[in-house]
Amino acid sequence: MIIPATFKPSLTRIRSKRRNKRVKNGDTHSMCPACLYQLSIIQGRTTVPSTLLLHHVQLDTPLESNRLINGETLNKSPAWKTTPLPSLPILLSPTRFGNFGGRFAPESQMDALQELTLAFDRLISDYGFWKEFLSSPGIRSSPLQFAKNLTRIAGGANIWLKREDLNQHGSHNIRSIVGQALLARRLGKTEVVMECGSARHGIVCAATCTRLNMKCTILMGSRDAADQKDSVDMIKILGATVLTADMGASPGRGTLRAAVNEALRYSVAHLSTTYHIMSGPIGPHPLPTITRTFQSILGEEIKSQFGSASGDRLPDALVSPVGPGSAAVGMFYPFIEHLSVKLLGIEAADAAPLSHGDVGVLHGCRTYLLQDEHGQILDSSSISPDLDFPSVGPELAHWKERARVEYVAATDAEALRGADILRSQEGIVSGAMTGYAVEKTIRLARELGPGNDVVLLVAG
Repeated sequence: MIIPATFKPSLTRIRSKRRNKRVKNGDTHSMCPACLYQLSIIQGRTTVPSTLLLHHVQLDTPLESNRLINGETLNKSPAWKTTPLPSLPILLSPTRFGNFGGRFAPESQMDALQELTLAFDRLISDYGFWKEFLSSPGIRSSPLQFAKNLTRIAGGANIWLKREDLNQHGSHNIRSIVGQALLARRLGKTEVVMECGSARHGIVCAATCTRLNMKCTILMGSRDAADQKDSVDMIKILGATVLTADMGASPGRGTLRAAVNEALRYSVAHLSTTYHIMSGPIGPHPLPTITRTFQSILGEEIKSQFGSASGDRLPDALVSPVGPGSAAVGMFYPFIEHLSVKLLGIEAADAAPLSHGDVGVLHGCRTYLLQDEHGQILDSSSISPDLDFPSVGPELAHWKERARVEYVAATDAEALRGADILRSQEGIVSGAMTGYAVEKTIRLARELGPGNDVVLLVAG
C-alpha cells in the first residue's frame, strides 16, 4: 500500500510481537540473536550505530508487511560514536513521490527492476548486510565543524560545516556507492557500472569493486574526463575500465548527462551480469529510493552530531548544493518532517531545473528538467561537474511541490567567490560544488539572526 508522504517515523509507536513475553530477571533464553544484540546495546555492552534496527517490531500504522524501525530511545545516547543507519521504515511500495518518479523504462528492463525492488525490500531487514556495510572501508561519520570565522562574517546565526570533503577520496556519494556495490554482489552480479561527473566518485566505486572482486566500468563525459586526467588515471590504477561519452554535437556533450545516457545503454545491454549505480537519486523506481536510503545516513549523522553539541536540539536550517541531488536528498530526508528546520537547496544558475525548469520525463522518471517548448532537453552548464546536469531527483521535485524545500540558484561567479571565502576564512579547499552555497549560507545566517544554527554541506 502507498504510505502518505507525511508519515512520521519519529511519531510511530512500536510494540513487540511478543508483548506478553517480557524479559525478567535477566531471562533472555527465548530471545533471538538480533534482540539479544539490541539488549546489549541498551545495557551499554557494545558500541554500534545509534539507529541499529530492531528485529521484532510491528508498526501501529498498517503496512503490507512488518518493517524494521530504529529504537527512538537509542538515538539520544551520547555514547554512540559510529555511523548511524537510516531511519526506518523504508517504504519501497510507492513507485512515485507525489506526482514525480515512476518507472519509465524499456520492457526488457522491467523484470530486473521488479527483482531489484523485492531484493532491496528484503535487504533492509537483513542485519548481516548492515553489519557488513558498517565494516566497509570509508563508512564512517564525517565531522560536523563549527565555522567560527564564517559565523563572525555573517553576524547572525552560528554556521556549522558538515565535512563531506573529508570522506574517503572526498566523495559525498560514498555511502550510496558502497551500499549499492554490496547490494549488487548480493544479487549475484559480477560487474558494476557507474557514471560520474566528478572522478572522485569513480575512484570510490573502483576501490570498492576491487575489494569485492567485482568488475567495474566507469562512464564519464569526455570533457569531464579530460579535465580530471589524474583522477581518471587513479580509477584505472584501481583496476576499473573508464569509458568516455560525448553525444556528438548534441547538448550535454562531454558531461554527466552524456555519461548517464551511455551508462543506461551499457546496463541494459549487460542486464544479466551488471548492476547500474546511478550518479544521483534519479532513474526508474526503485533506484531513487535506494540511493536516498544509503545517502540519508548523512542527515542522520547531522542529527546525532548536532544534538550532542547542542543539548539534543535540531539545527534551524540546512543548506546543500543541488545537482542530480544525492547530497541534498541524503542531508534533507531525515529532517523533512521537522517543519521547524528550514531546508535550502542551491543550484547552479545554468543548471537549475528546480529554479526555472518544467516537468517532464528523463532517464526513467518524471521530474523537473530543462527543456524547450517542444520537450527537447536543453544544455546545462556549471563549473562543477557534479552540478552540470539538466534534471534532478524526483523526491527533490516532490519536496518543491510541497513547498517543503526552497531552491535558489547561484552563478558561477558566486561559486568562485564562495570557494575563496571558505578557503581564506576556514582553511578549507573545497570543490566548486560547495562554492555555490557559501554566500547563500552567510546570507541565510544573517536573516535568521543570533541564537540560531545553520549547517552547510561541504563537498570535496
